[in-house]
Amino acid sequence: MRILPIIARLKTNCALLNNRVEPAKSLTALTDDEVKAGLPIVFVYSAKEAGGSSNLVGMTSQLTPKLFTVVIAAKTSDANSEYMEDVRDQISAALIGHPPYSGHEAIEYVGGEIITIAGGVTWWKDTYKTETYKRG
Repeated sequence: MRILPIIARLKTNCALLNNRVEPAKSLTALTDDEVKAGLPIVFVYSAKEAGGSSNLVGMTSQLTPKLFTVVIAAKTSDANSEYMEDVRDQISAALIGHPPYSGHEAIEYVGGEIITIAGGVTWWKDTYKTETYKRG
C-alpha cells in the first residue's frame, strides 16, 4: 500500500497537524522531548493486505483489502478540551469517502484504540481500509 498519497492528503486537509505527518519508520527515532515539542504528530503505516480468491477461468481477479494505520500523538485532554478527538475528527474527514489513489475504492474507517497515555501525551491508533483488484 502506498502511504505517501495518504500523508499528502492529511498534510493538505488537517490544519491541526501543521504538516507533522510522517511515515511510521521515523517513529522509533523520536525522543519524548521531540514529540512534546511539536504535538500533535501523526505517523502512517501500511498495516495489512490480503487477497481474496478468484473464481475466473483463464485469468485472475482478486479483491484485495488494504489496511493502513494512523498513529496520533497529541496532548492529553483536560476538563476544558478534547484535543485528541478534534485531531481524529479532522483526520477522519480528510480520509473517509476518498480513494487514496487511482484504482482503489473510497477509504473506510475500521476502528481505533488507545496505545498509551504518559507524560501529558496520549498515543492513539486508528485503522482505515481501502480495496482494489489484483489482476493477472
